[in-house]
Amino acid sequence: MTTKAWCYWRRFGAVGLLGGALLLAACGGRTANQSGSSESGAQNDAAAPGAPAGDNALPEPKVQDRKIVRNANLELRVDSVTTAVQQIDDVAAGAGGFVSASNVFVNSASDGEDTASRTQTATLTVRVPADAYPTVMSRLRGISKETVSETSTASEVTEECTDLQARLRNLQATEQRYLDLLNKAASIDEILTVQDRLNGVRLEIEQVTGRINVLNNLTDFASITVQLSPLPAIAQGGSVNWAQKAWNASWETSQDAIVVLGTIAIVSAVFLAWLAVPAAITLVIWRLFGRRIGDWGRRIAQPGAPPTRSD
Repeated sequence: MTTKAWCYWRRFGAVGLLGGALLLAACGGRTANQSGSSESGAQNDAAAPGAPAGDNALPEPKVQDRKIVRNANLELRVDSVTTAVQQIDDVAAGAGGFVSASNVFVNSASDGEDTASRTQTATLTVRVPADAYPTVMSRLRGISKETVSETSTASEVTEECTDLQARLRNLQATEQRYLDLLNKAASIDEILTVQDRLNGVRLEIEQVTGRINVLNNLTDFASITVQLSPLPAIAQGGSVNWAQKAWNASWETSQDAIVVLGTIAIVSAVFLAWLAVPAAITLVIWRLFGRRIGDWGRRIAQPGAPPTRSD
């Protein structure tokens, strides 16, 4: 074989080897992609079991821990306020809650016959777990004979809780950086400056932590305020007939008339008593000086007339 032919076959062999290497690399990459796709599909199937197959399948939404503050106000009428207070305490304890406040009042009112009627009322505040809130509300309604009013409110604080958690993480990271700087401080001034900044960050951490605890308490336990009052007394009708009612009305009217007449008589007697004193004084003066006053008047009227002689 000539030198030219040998060079030709060597070039042809090199090109063949390069083509074979490229072919093997392409086959290996395709196999890896297929295996990776199979593993990804298996993971997706394991992550979302029961998901519908096909190109139109949608991923399931992520459930977020929502924070909701629930409050309610109930105004109930019951047969016995004391019994209802004990029943509410039992309902709260059975649901894993407690009575946070309880006030019992006794009101006195006059019924118009100089007798006082006493009524008992109560106001209670119940804290129950948020999961038991609907059940407790239903049981409280069952205690009453009549539900006068019911008000429920729910406010979501999920966003505030999320912001507070993020702020707390940032403050804790800042605290750690200040601790590192405090360890590296070389002078008194540096130590005091870093310590002052560190105290401010720790104060903010305590405030944020306290607010988070308050929100957790408000969301974990719902508040229910219950106002209890007795059922109104039903007036008994038909026990008094019309004749007795007329007699009672006439008797009361006659008593009023007697009072008026007696008042007029007493006022008149007092007036006459005061009038009798000046009348008696006037009579005495007239008896003593009446004739002289008469003669004096006639002399004034008739200057030449002789005076009247008294016997």
